[in-house]
Amino acid sequence: MTEKTVLCVDDEVNVLRALKRLLRKEPFRLLTAESGPEALDILSREDVHLIVSDYRMPGMTGTELLSVVSERSPETVRVVLSGYADAASIVEAINKGHIFRFLAKPWSDEELKANLRACLEQHELIVRHRELTDELAQRNAELRSLSERQQSLIEERTRSLQMAQEVLQILPIPLVGVSTDGIVALSNAEGDLLLSSPIGADIREIFPSDLVSAIRQVMIDETRNCDAVTVQIEQETVNATVLPLRQAAVTRGCLVLLDVARYTLRLPVREGCHC
Repeated sequence: MTEKTVLCVDDEVNVLRALKRLLRKEPFRLLTAESGPEALDILSREDVHLIVSDYRMPGMTGTELLSVVSERSPETVRVVLSGYADAASIVEAINKGHIFRFLAKPWSDEELKANLRACLEQHELIVRHRELTDELAQRNAELRSLSERQQSLIEERTRSLQMAQEVLQILPIPLVGVSTDGIVALSNAEGDLLLSSPIGADIREIFPSDLVSAIRQVMIDETRNCDAVTVQIEQETVNATVLPLRQAAVTRGCLVLLDVARYTLRLPVREGCHC
């Protein structure tokens, strides 16, 4: 832990000498100044954690000094040590100097040392609060950036999905998507026309048994690339091609392309295809 530094400011040299004697064994470095300007000069060169200032000093009062300190070094804990403990002076010190404590002269040695230790603990809390606030701000910035990236990715995927759906809809061949439980989950415009809007239907309700068997075989046999079968659907002779939908070797369903005689689309033959 960094050694703490305490700065005592008083225009009376005897007071500073007494403080040096009292605090010489305390676990912090003690600096002294005889005026407000001298104290500000020290603050410009030193990292001061606690400043203890007399209230009435010539040239610059303790309240004026601590007010400047609160602006230049807001984490420095500010304390007034004064024999003028009237209500007005206390209120002024609190409002203008933003002090943490107002200690009275003459002081009790043990009470003063206990108060200074408490003030240094307060400094630790202030620093920790600032660190946590900075960390929270950084985390929030990271979350905002992540959220923006995710939103951008979602928008891109949405556009891709919309394009894919548009492509499927304009394909001049009936096409349906079948889930692993045998339910039609997708159908393009030609598929709707041929099968009378089959989405949500069980394949056993709309396809001949030969095609149902081919679909099930493709989804069961992960080594099978595709299968084809010629069937009659709605009084049409259909060459049905079954294409598995797999991800990481796991079948997630299949596409069924229904190549009716009136359509001209033909799929390219792939290696290992049983079409």
